[in-house]
Amino acid sequence: MAKDRRSLLVKRLSKKAESTLVQSKAWDAYTTPPKNTLKGTIVPKIVSRHRRRICVETHRFWNESDKSTDETGGSYETCFLLMMDPIKNFPLDPLKSFHKGTSDKDEGKESARPMESAPLDDMSAASDDGTLDGAFSGVDTMLVRTKTNYDGWSIKYQLPLRGVSIQKVKNNSVTFKVEHRDINHLRKIKFETDEEAKECASYIRELKSTEEARMAKKYQECMKRLGGEVSVNAKEHISLLIEIVGATDLPCGDLKSSDPYVKCYFDGVIVHKTGYLKKTLNPIFTLKQKNLFLLETTAESLFKSDGLHLYAMDYDGIGKDEPLGICSVRPDLMYVADGERLPLEVEIDKRVPKQEGADDPILVVRIRHATDNDMEFMGKFTESLKTPKKKYAKIPNPALLNKGGKHAIQSYITRNEKTEKLGIGAPIKKYRVRPCADPERPEETEWLSKSDLESEMMKESREWIYAGSGGQGRLFVEVLEANDLPNLDSGGFAGNKTDSFCCFVFEDCWLQTDIIDDCLCPKWMPWSKRAFLFNIAHPCSELFIGVFDYDKMDEHDLIGRVAIDIANLQPDTVYDLMYTLYPTGKTDTRDGQGKLRLRIRLEIDDERKFVMSALQPPSTIYVNVPSKKKYKVIDQVLNGNVDMESYSLKTFFMYIDELQSYQGVLPQLEEAIITVIFWRGHHSIKLFGSTYWLPIHSIFNFITCIIAVEYPQVIPSLFFLSIAWVMLATLWFRRHNPNHWNRCKPFKGMLSALIFRDGFTPAKVEPFENNEAIIAYEQQLGAKMKRAKKLAQEVEQDAKETAQENAELAQEVGASHDLSTKKSPGLLDVDMLRPYLEPYQTYLAIACRFLRYIGNIFVWQEPYLSFWVMIGSLALSVGCLFVPWFFLIRWTSRIIVWALFGPWMKIVDIYYWKPMESMNDEERLKKKLEAKRVRKIVLKRQIEEARIEREKAVKIKDMKTFLFGKYILKVPAVKGDRWWDVPLPDSSAVPYKAEKLALAELAMKEAGYHRTRVPGQHLEGEMIPTIKKDNFTEAPMGQPTKKHAESESDTAAYTKVGSLVAGAAIITYFGVPMLSSLGSNLFGA
Repeated sequence: MAKDRRSLLVKRLSKKAESTLVQSKAWDAYTTPPKNTLKGTIVPKIVSRHRRRICVETHRFWNESDKSTDETGGSYETCFLLMMDPIKNFPLDPLKSFHKGTSDKDEGKESARPMESAPLDDMSAASDDGTLDGAFSGVDTMLVRTKTNYDGWSIKYQLPLRGVSIQKVKNNSVTFKVEHRDINHLRKIKFETDEEAKECASYIRELKSTEEARMAKKYQECMKRLGGEVSVNAKEHISLLIEIVGATDLPCGDLKSSDPYVKCYFDGVIVHKTGYLKKTLNPIFTLKQKNLFLLETTAESLFKSDGLHLYAMDYDGIGKDEPLGICSVRPDLMYVADGERLPLEVEIDKRVPKQEGADDPILVVRIRHATDNDMEFMGKFTESLKTPKKKYAKIPNPALLNKGGKHAIQSYITRNEKTEKLGIGAPIKKYRVRPCADPERPEETEWLSKSDLESEMMKESREWIYAGSGGQGRLFVEVLEANDLPNLDSGGFAGNKTDSFCCFVFEDCWLQTDIIDDCLCPKWMPWSKRAFLFNIAHPCSELFIGVFDYDKMDEHDLIGRVAIDIANLQPDTVYDLMYTLYPTGKTDTRDGQGKLRLRIRLEIDDERKFVMSALQPPSTIYVNVPSKKKYKVIDQVLNGNVDMESYSLKTFFMYIDELQSYQGVLPQLEEAIITVIFWRGHHSIKLFGSTYWLPIHSIFNFITCIIAVEYPQVIPSLFFLSIAWVMLATLWFRRHNPNHWNRCKPFKGMLSALIFRDGFTPAKVEPFENNEAIIAYEQQLGAKMKRAKKLAQEVEQDAKETAQENAELAQEVGASHDLSTKKSPGLLDVDMLRPYLEPYQTYLAIACRFLRYIGNIFVWQEPYLSFWVMIGSLALSVGCLFVPWFFLIRWTSRIIVWALFGPWMKIVDIYYWKPMESMNDEERLKKKLEAKRVRKIVLKRQIEEARIEREKAVKIKDMKTFLFGKYILKVPAVKGDRWWDVPLPDSSAVPYKAEKLALAELAMKEAGYHRTRVPGQHLEGEMIPTIKKDNFTEAPMGQPTKKHAESESDTAAYTKVGSLVAGAAIITYFGVPMLSSLGSNLFGA
């Protein structure tokens, strides 16, 4: 409620202020250049004299929402000094023709003459009379301006009177001191008589003596406008964070466009200046253009000021920058704003031509009170601007600080193996521990035997790096070893071998292990950087791991990669997994490049929430890296060494080959249809010691078809039920695979987690479990695939032979009788095909991705999505049973026929269609323009929404570039590989047994001891997006925290589910018969 009231207050204060003239006095005079300028010192005063008119005016301001404009009606007054220039070829009247000395007291009422806008010049170029052009320019409050001249005079400069002081009065001259913004000048003005000089000086001093009273009145009116919604302490020190978001429809400062930037003034002083953007009329300012700044002031100074004034300028490399327009933000609005988008109308400078047909220019800002995080960030950002070479102040990433990595020469001279003879036994071969020995036992662990290396490797990791921005759970990953890696370095005979390291990408973070030098079977020790904890944001995310050969000078070489699907991992289970490394997962031809061994554990906070979160599609995620070398590494981790995005004939035919590979499904589909039609048994049961095969699918199909024939109204329900049945059949097929690593997550566990919040049970798998059955199953499956491939080849060969026979027949029957010489087609350039094939490659890529995605859901490779598809199909099947389809079809048809084909259509013809046909050109044009106006309004709204989204995207991109690096990669949100990475048979899984910790050890763990935090790259918030923080802790005795929702207990959840089921049953039992009876009574049987 308080937020709504504040929004209404911001909306009310955003309305434009109105003004009216209260009193004015004017004098004719001559001006000379300022005394403290070069021109005022060198040029003779007689040569540089210019005729001017000096005018002092008092204006009263009020808000549009105020009911009255008298002194007690919420208004305040401000005084201005204007210097006017005579209009050329205009006959000037005597001074009395102007309102010299008039006031509301003399006339008994206020003058309604509004003020004119002064030019908006830059402050750095000299004008004709020696002043800085623009020293008096710029409207410092929101005025109503409609007139273009004052009886032959036009405003050249205007300035708030508080920026002017009288220094000296001598004879008929008055010396003014101008202190406004970045101007500090002494100007001598000569009047026609001594009396006029004294009168002007006296009048200005009199007004300045009451300046404090006017400021106090203004402060009081600001407090009234706040209406008690916000409490203000006059002496309060405030820090305002101000963002220049962007502008739209700016005028052209150059021939066809502008190079806009914004200058910001507060209380007559320039406080900020953004960078410029080239050739645009709709700029979006980001961190790169310095769009953020802090304004430090007090509440009293803020409310007594005229607010923030924003000048849109056009940058010119040669010459002075040209003004484009001006807008301002009132002080009370600045105080109450809370980061909302504030669109400000820009008043275009009168010397800048407005584009024909263009909308009014708008400048958008955001303002809020700065938080501690804002102050800290702005301090770092300001510090980074002081060091031009350090363009980006990135957040330190421990992934960049790795041990290991040698030059080739060091590898040649370093010994990594030795043989020791202990006693009378056989000599023992020992290996140097890399990247370093245990810091706690350096001498003991510098050299270890193979068995000791294995023993040390399996110990629990000491140092953990935890990263990511998710809150659904945590994924613990440890890299243990890699085996049989190829040697990608030259000089392997001399000891220079592969220097391997692993790189991880998960959601919005990337990490890297230490480097193991000169080893084809590297092992990462517990004291090295090998253990990572990832916070999970979505249950369908994948963990991408790449193994590389480190090169100090050149780019790192990819050995192989693995994409691990965490959706099929059971929580509270320790997995010891061995994977084959492949350079890509997107092509059919790929060879293994060694093996990678990992230890993984999944921890879920709330299993019901974990299952429910799959309903929300994963957000688009990008990761930034600081260098091009790292960019290539992350790209290969995500996509492998095959570029499937860029155009090439090879990629084109890869997509075609993938689509053709789906023909292998046809024999399996044919076998399934035959099994159903001919009632072949497929589900085994044992009774009395005998095994019987039951045709369950045939029974279901027969019953479904009978019901569909007898009761056609239930066909929609049976359609959705069939989808659920097919999903159940594929689930049964996956769950009965003898290879545990090819099985999906059980449906029962997901349903139990949804209802009872705790349904997943830890897995237990022994190494080489069911190995014989797995080999037999794979041989049987391979034989089926081989037979299907052979049949496809035979069909293809038959088709070719038939096509050849038809071609021979056509040649004999319809041979050509053309005797002219045939032209040779010549050589075909590959590039000539690109304009034709590249669009088709895009379509092929979309088709392949779509089939992969649908296939993953269909075969339960995306278990959570498959679960919800099945649940949704069952729910729709039940819901469609209660829909009166015949009733709906009958009455929809009746309404269409009666409405569109009845005799009353003659009335429609008389009063609508014929008048529209008989319209003349003018009426038709008017209607067309009205329709175009409506479309333009809708289009403008859509463009505004799209622009806001683009503002967010551009700002986030530049902020992430500043924080994390300038190279950006998109992380796949769904599984996009053609092939799945399946653990090898020697992998294992055991239930996790948490180690009981003493309170002191637990306290050290919760305090982050032996943990390094790497923030995720997911940013949230407005103005200064911040990194999402996580709350990782551990329960007493070392048990993983289960963060149950405090707002809902299990009992409450059971009550809700039971109430829904009971309510649905009651409504079905009583409601359906009542509706049926009512329909029969109203419309007949």
